[in-house]
Amino acid sequence: MKINNLIKVLLFPAILISLIAYGAEHASDGYVIGKLEFTGETGRDGIVVINSPEKKYLLTKGALLFVVRGNEQINLKIDDADGKFLRCTVNSKNGTILLKHGEDVYYSDTLNSGIKYSDAKKILSELIKLYEDFILKIESTEDPPVIAAAVNKFSSSLNIFIPEIKRINGKYPELEKFNLAPPEELKSEAAKLDVLESRLRDAFIKVKMFGTDENVRKAIDELQKVLLKMKAER
Repeated sequence: MKINNLIKVLLFPAILISLIAYGAEHASDGYVIGKLEFTGETGRDGIVVINSPEKKYLLTKGALLFVVRGNEQINLKIDDADGKFLRCTVNSKNGTILLKHGEDVYYSDTLNSGIKYSDAKKILSELIKLYEDFILKIESTEDPPVIAAAVNKFSSSLNIFIPEIKRINGKYPELEKFNLAPPEELKSEAAKLDVLESRLRDAFIKVKMFGTDENVRKAIDELQKVLLKMKAER
């Protein structure tokens, strides 16, 4: 498979591999992602400022967060995400629950497991982060060893995703049409992938320019092997 072909294959999980709850108990795997810095007039909505940028890729529209107040867990839903700011609303019919300025806000995989496509949403978010990190590394260097290392890291990371991607494919066969008609729950991720398309293509064009370097060529060969392995899991 030539590097030109890899460019399109890598754009979307859908192209690559045909993808390519509100309990009373506190979520045991919760961790702080930011603070509630602003509240609306009704007290039922507010702005969370993220202080865990390494987890930002999980904090997309529709994801659930929570606030702990004594023995009470108050669930929030992300209505919009813009940089380090998250606009959230109380995800409860109890109109007496109001948000308070300065409270720590938590994220939990367990809390989000009840959302439709939550596992697909998470792996898409992780893939988007992988693409972004790879693009930034390639854009910021002209050094062949650094480029080779970036391609190798990209390959090894994709390889780790294969079992989970295979499971997602089997669980949600309807996501075969993700690239053309993503479900409402995954439109945020689809939009981010659209934005990354041209930059990812440019990154691989740049990699190809350094293909005469032995280490870069070997890295490309390893990436091709991973892609063929992923294709075989369709």
